[in-house]
Amino acid sequence: MRLGSFLSLAVIFGLIPTLPAEVSFQKKVVVQKPYLIFPISEKAEWTRLEIQVEGKRVHHLDIGLARTMEEVDWWAFLEVEEYRGKELQLRLASLPEGSETLTLIRNVAEVPRKEPLYQESLRPQLRFSQKQGWNNDPNGMVFHNGVYHFFWQSNPVGKKWGNMYWGHAVSRDLVHWEERSVTLRPFGEEMPLSHRNPSMAKGKCFSGSANIAWDRPETEMAKKELLAAFTDTGCGEAIAVSTDGGETWRYESYNPVISHQGRDPKLIWWEAEKCWIIAVYEEKPERVIAFYKSSDRKNWTRTGDIAGFYECPEMFPLPVDGDAEKVRWVLFGADAQYMVGQFDGQTFQPEHEGKHRLHYGRFYAAQCFSNVPGGRVIQVGWAQVRMGEGNTMPFNMGFSLPLELSLKETPAGIRLFANPIAEWEVLRGDSRTVVAGETLDLEKTGFGDGQLYEMEVQIAAENDAPVTLRFGENTVVYDPQTQQLEEMPLAVKSDETVRFRVIVDRPMYEICGQGGAVYKTEARNDGGKSLKSISLQGNAVMTVYALKSIW
Repeated sequence: MRLGSFLSLAVIFGLIPTLPAEVSFQKKVVVQKPYLIFPISEKAEWTRLEIQVEGKRVHHLDIGLARTMEEVDWWAFLEVEEYRGKELQLRLASLPEGSETLTLIRNVAEVPRKEPLYQESLRPQLRFSQKQGWNNDPNGMVFHNGVYHFFWQSNPVGKKWGNMYWGHAVSRDLVHWEERSVTLRPFGEEMPLSHRNPSMAKGKCFSGSANIAWDRPETEMAKKELLAAFTDTGCGEAIAVSTDGGETWRYESYNPVISHQGRDPKLIWWEAEKCWIIAVYEEKPERVIAFYKSSDRKNWTRTGDIAGFYECPEMFPLPVDGDAEKVRWVLFGADAQYMVGQFDGQTFQPEHEGKHRLHYGRFYAAQCFSNVPGGRVIQVGWAQVRMGEGNTMPFNMGFSLPLELSLKETPAGIRLFANPIAEWEVLRGDSRTVVAGETLDLEKTGFGDGQLYEMEVQIAAENDAPVTLRFGENTVVYDPQTQQLEEMPLAVKSDETVRFRVIVDRPMYEICGQGGAVYKTEARNDGGKSLKSISLQGNAVMTVYALKSIW
């Protein structure tokens, strides 16, 4: 979880209050339809909203509400199907004088939208994106019973950072996704567990991870619980349990399990000792990734730490060049820099000085799925591409494509590589070949939809001049003199062919160089506009694929 100013830290750790807790306005709604909708104004000051059902707090969040229909920028919603037939009690800390807001908040069958869902002009078409609100760090990524579960830091009622629910989506192929209801909920605060939704933490539900309850060997796989470890702000690290495949969660009564100044626990099952490991960022007395061990999920012992990393630790083993006898562990930080080494169940031992870098551009706080079949390591990063600011999009920020990671021996040593998952190639349609100096006129030829393309560029080994790929208002350049692909170092042998892929989505694009040796996530300069042409300059050739939307 990326933090900002001292003021933000003070709010997060409870040094100053967020918003007044007094109740000034109330409304009762009997649930007869699936959605409770809210009129959102981006200019409105946030107020605190509490929703209770039968005396229990079920939602508690900050929200910027429009005063009138004319001020509505977009409509946010909370799913309330689980309360059908019951009465919601809404309590607002404040509302502007003369406001029509309470009338605009209502229970509906369909959410009003200014553009059809998943067809919005800046909606990513090649990767998952949330229906509404803000996202940041991927969380709780786990494969269980044939389903990939993807959670994320979510503000479901605003396009700015705040609230911090866990959003939830599922997929069977890592390409096509179905969004589910929000899961972990913030701001239980002073309410006892018996008087709040079972998934509600005391503070915000900051970043964390998920795994399968391997410590229950007597339970068959299909019935095993899912476990989530996350930061309950102002309290410490917390555990939540799901007994229904990730749909609902129970915040454990013994939380917090680790009390410290830190965040973002990565939960790992250590089979050698039949125990749990948590790798977690700590700020005091110095910034480190610390390691904790537990045999019962409740009691944790600190076993070591390693300095030089900041936020959102990720750690996993991988065979080098596919050799099962040559396995290394990778320790990853939020900034996508990493170390290769060994893990002994106590702490991480790097095999080299300093850190290496694989990812560039707008890529942060990546996480990998637990329990992927075949031992694959599949990563998704937070793509810091602002899609919903200054426009009518009901969502903001994005995610990378799912990437398969591998370790390879290189002249410089063992290095991490990233490639879009093979499953993703099902989105490829027709293709065209473009040679040096040629322009593919997309308008004249009618090739593709004007937005979604993949370009595979191959540069002649004897080339010594820059190669430039242009698509719309964007360029990607490889310079053989400096051996750089954009700002990314890409050293190759004199007789080696340079290759790179560029994958273009509506708001963003990604560059994968030399089989995954470097990877960049970037915002398009012309996001949402149709590309008129794709051209190539330099001693190279490329294949252009038209791509299909996942929606």
